[in-house]
Amino acid sequence: MIQRIQSLWLLLSGIGFLIHWWPGIALFKTQQHGDGVFSDGMFYARESYAALIGSAVAGILCLIAIFLYRERIMQTLIVAAACLIQLVFSVGWPYYQVFLAGQSSHSVPGLGLWISVAGLLLCWLAVRAIRRDEALVRSMDRLR
Repeated sequence: MIQRIQSLWLLLSGIGFLIHWWPGIALFKTQQHGDGVFSDGMFYARESYAALIGSAVAGILCLIAIFLYRERIMQTLIVAAACLIQLVFSVGWPYYQVFLAGQSSHSVPGLGLWISVAGLLLCWLAVRAIRRDEALVRSMDRLR
């Protein structure tokens, strides 16, 4: 029924998660070129199918959650699932790849990783707003 600021948070979060499909967004950068994914000194989400598919699923879930405004509990669960998927596949998986490549001491987070963290923050803000709306609706029901 009530759909306010969480629509904006979810839209920005979904766009942030889907931005990993853009060709120039690097998750990690290194000073030294290595082997495998770090042969060019950068780790892109499109170099790892897990990170690419995880960010796509999380972005689509956030965009779907915008239209579930009548079922706020389901909306909250979908946004929480999107956050978990994004955390595992677009933040955790690249760190794991950096650790496997032995570049953990030479790498710095790129723009893609910061966008993922910002998307997680926006998801958290959306969940807060959804819960606030649910509390408002419940208090209105008590007044009736």
